Formats: sequence, structure tokens, C-alpha cells
Amino acid sequence: MPADYLQNLDAWRAEMGERLRAPYSWLTLTGLFWLHEGENSLGRAPGSRVQLPARAPGSLGSLHLANGQVTLHPTPDAALSAGANPAAGEAPVSGEPRLHDDHSEQPTFVFWEDVRMLVLRRGDRYAIRIWDPQRPERQTATGRVWFPPDPAARVTARIERYEPPVRVLRDDIVGIQQETEMHAALHFEYGGVHCAPQAELLEDGTYYLLVKDASAGKGSYGAGRFLTSELPVGDEVALDPNKLYSPPCAFTEFATCPLPQASNVLPVAIEVGERYTSSHG
Repeated sequence: MPADYLQNLDAWRAEMGERLRAPYSWLTLTGLFWLHEGENSLGRAPGSRVQLPARAPGSLGSLHLANGQVTLHPTPDAALSAGANPAAGEAPVSGEPRLHDDHSEQPTFVFWEDVRMLVLRRGDRYAIRIWDPQRPERQTATGRVWFPPDPAARVTARIERYEPPVRVLRDDIVGIQQETEMHAALHFEYGGVHCAPQAELLEDGTYYLLVKDASAGKGSYGAGRFLTSELPVGDEVALDPNKLYSPPCAFTEFATCPLPQASNVLPVAIEVGERYTSSHG
């Protein structure tokens, strides 16, 4: 265990807290609006299908959904910008552009002033997600709360690689089932209990997993927590449960978090990492 372990853990947790309060973080989500086929009105006016914050114009046009494609139909005076840059619109909207969803290589982010919009695709359904950096919850929410650190909780897992990867079906919190590719099972013991959650392999060589342990709903978030491994060494990889963290749905009702598959529901309480209270969001 590195001598500066606790210092590094504190720095990581502080960074996680800062990211949660960033201008376009989960705390700034202000809406998730499911689209129907045809025109979907966009603006502040009551009854708009896609409802913008109160400071926005009554109408900015509409979003047209047809055959899995969403097209923006702005009003002539709509001061909208759009582009692939998630921090700011790259160019004023002209004409009626097609909007690329969040599964595209370059999703289209639409802006009205600092309000950001993005098309989400979940199964065969489409929605508009809206961020508002001026949302009060960005500053007033409790944010991330952690169990006390326990360096002894860190474990070494044996990697059972899947060749080829295994595709599993996972439900999400809004009731949509999606197929996800798993690259390995990570075998380890925690509290004398054998666990073998499935994990995704990230581009940097680490593993990413969503697990639900017996502390869910009794100290940690009820739907589960995420964890990223350290870099593997041969057929082993270190996992640090002190870095288990809650998914976006712990902070906002406007997220569409996945739920863990059966293999990732662990029969042991892991009372380290991020805690959960109803005042998180």
C-alpha cells in the first residue's frame, strides 16, 4: 500500500465532488422529455413537449422525430447554436439541421444561451436531455458523501477474460432493456464471500463495473454503484471499493442509469466508498 494512499484517495474524492458541480454536470439536469413521432414543441410556454427554463422564450420551434431521426425546426428568431462541442454551441443554427444522438460518434449539442440540449436514444425511444447551469441545486445539493476510508478493503481479483466478449441484457431505471458487452468476470473474495461481477474493458486497459451489494438501500445507493479498476497485472487486477461511487440517478430524476445484471448483485455488504442519503440531489 503506497504511503500516500489516503492523501491520493482524498484528492480523488475531492475531484469527484468538483465534477459533480461542474456547469454541465448531473446536478444541472433540469429535464428529460420523451419525444413522440412528428412535431414536438420546444420552449418555455406551458404545454411545450420539451419544456425549457422560465427565462427562455415561449417558443423556439420544434423537434421533429421520424424514422429514428430528430430534426430541429427553429423559429426564425430563435437564437440557437449547435455543434459537437459539449461546452458551447459552435455555430448559429441555420436551416433545419438533423441532430445526432448520444450514441453517435459526434453527438449534436444544441444551446440556447447557456442551456444545453442533447438527443438521447434508449432502445427504440428518443428523448431530449436539458442542462441548466443556473439550476439552484448545483450549489445547494449535499453532493457526494463517503464512508470512512478503509485501506484494507482493497482486493486483488482474478480476471476471467471472455473471448469473444459476452453480450448481456440490462434494464435501466426507466424500464428500457439494452444490450451491453462484457469483457471479463472479476473473481475476488470480500468478507469471506466469493464475488464474480462482470466488467467492461475500457480503452485505457482498466475494467469498469456496476455492482449492487448488500448495503444497497441501507447506506449506499439502492440501485448500485460504479467502480473502475486499477491497471491489470497479468491475470490479476486490483479493485478499491473505497472508490465505489453512486450513479447519476442518485442525484437527479432526469438520468437513465443502467441496473446491474444478476451476476453483479453481490451477496455481501461493502460499507466503504460513497454513501447515500435522500438529501444527495
